[in-house]
Amino acid sequence: MRLKYGALLAVGMAAWVAAAPAVYAAEKLNQPPKGFTALFNGRDLSNWQGLIDIKRRATLTPEARTAEQAKADERMRAHWSVKDGIIVFDGKGDSLQTVKDYGNFEMYVDWRIQPKGDSGIYVRGNPQIQIWDDPIGSGGLFNNQMNPSKPLVVADKPVGEWNTFYIKMVGDRVTVKLNDKLVVDNTPLENYWERGKPLPTRGPIELQNHGNVLEFRNIYVRELPESAATVPARVRVEREVSLQASATTLGDVVRLLANAGGAEMVLNDPDGALARRPMAYINIRNKPVSKALGIVCRAAQVSYKRDRDGIYQIGALSTQ
Repeated sequence: MRLKYGALLAVGMAAWVAAAPAVYAAEKLNQPPKGFTALFNGRDLSNWQGLIDIKRRATLTPEARTAEQAKADERMRAHWSVKDGIIVFDGKGDSLQTVKDYGNFEMYVDWRIQPKGDSGIYVRGNPQIQIWDDPIGSGGLFNNQMNPSKPLVVADKPVGEWNTFYIKMVGDRVTVKLNDKLVVDNTPLENYWERGKPLPTRGPIELQNHGNVLEFRNIYVRELPESAATVPARVRVEREVSLQASATTLGDVVRLLANAGGAEMVLNDPDGALARRPMAYINIRNKPVSKALGIVCRAAQVSYKRDRDGIYQIGALSTQ
């Protein structure tokens, strides 16, 4: 396995965006396109549960989580229902959360709001791909502080009509098409719950509410391999980077360095063990990306080199 964190050429980006399957709203409701799984079967809320946010969830023992989930499910059933093949939220209660956690994936979801409606799609348990009745338009990564948060274009249909998201989540980066128009282009989604830390590698998908009547249908997901992770911008001039991270993995630290340094990094990792290698506290301030990577690799006991194309190759255990 070669986990690649780095340059995605513009032509390549255009190719996969163009190759994304067409919107399927015109076909029979809740029937997934080839390769996708329906998260909503059109009849009941199988695959979904009441909300326990990902930060709170991490603090619970298995027994406590089971008990709290039962209470959350009871609240959920009071306010989320299914009618005529549509998930309907009555404007009260909490958000709806998938039972399963997802890492890299692409998905479709149709949504409809009323005037002044406000909602969103959480990915990896983090807010959010915005849905709302606002001149800015829907689809932006609303809670980003360091990276772009607004949609590239306004692509919403008039309030009261159905809209369709195509969402691709790879690594910490999100691409969103709204009604077949690109509104978010391979942009990092920040960790809302623990600012400055890497985005969780897995987490639930959530249908968020802000106290409005909401409707959803045609929710389809296709999981993608971890090796699909890429971030843009191959460069030869090194940037200086600062990085603080703790209780994370080598794969996540390399991804953060690739993002911060605008560099391309490849983790040569046949069985995925290097990507999962736990890392202790990392504190790097204003170091060229190569020196920062050297610090990380020494801590992880791995070697690295920069090849003739400017790509950082990270590989076997160091013999030094």
